[in-house]
Amino acid sequence: MKKNIINILLLLFTVFSYSQNQKYFEAVYDIYYNTDVPQTKKAKLQVDKINKHSIFHIGKTKDNNGGSSVSSSDDGLNYTIQYSDLDRFIEMDFKNSKIYSKETHRGNVYFVKDSILNLNWNLNYDDEKKIGSLMCKKATTHFRGRDYTAWYTLEIPLAYGPYKFHGLPGLIASISDSSNTFTWTIASYKIQAEKPDFKYDKKLEPLISAKKYYSEIRYPSASEQESIVQSKLPQGIKLISVTSDAHIRKGVEIEFEWEKETKED
Repeated sequence: MKKNIINILLLLFTVFSYSQNQKYFEAVYDIYYNTDVPQTKKAKLQVDKINKHSIFHIGKTKDNNGGSSVSSSDDGLNYTIQYSDLDRFIEMDFKNSKIYSKETHRGNVYFVKDSILNLNWNLNYDDEKKIGSLMCKKATTHFRGRDYTAWYTLEIPLAYGPYKFHGLPGLIASISDSSNTFTWTIASYKIQAEKPDFKYDKKLEPLISAKKYYSEIRYPSASEQESIVQSKLPQGIKLISVTSDAHIRKGVEIEFEWEKETKED
């Protein structure tokens, strides 16, 4: 009983300490993409608690060279290639419910403006586990076509997490989708003295909407794909048919709220 009381007091002290002293916070995450070509990456989450602003750097940061690795196999030979990441980021402005991100697709760079969605978290779990030194609790949600299981810690009472995940009573220490294709896991964290280097300003223009980016660039329709192929053929050559798996959506986000609205209409 005495031990439980001490643990509760320590937790309350930790919560009080974070709420009183923390203005800026930083966490480093390991990312694993179990896609057609498995990839591992490093990313950094930086939070400005007072202004309700966060930025998730994927790639090069001040103390991270952005090295990622790709593992594959060919003719019985397993190999890993290391390469330098592009400087990608996801910046979330909670005061205005907006997301600004730098995306790359087929060698082109796009600055995308998205909306912060309210995630419907299920917290009705008794499961607990430790991730590093952090005791974490289980939660689940659905986000743009994938089901996720998250582990959050009340020891760091910040409603932030990697990628676009947010809204839990504590920092998300780990989260993965139900197929274990995409996984983010915390590697380290600290209270940061310096304000995060936010990216959104006039330099990012022109911005395109998330709807335009995902509907027309990332996941174009079959007819749009055929038009692209046709445009690359010599004059006088007509495309009869094309077969591809390009219509299969393989990214983190694969279903969107505007598509549901169209179906309902």
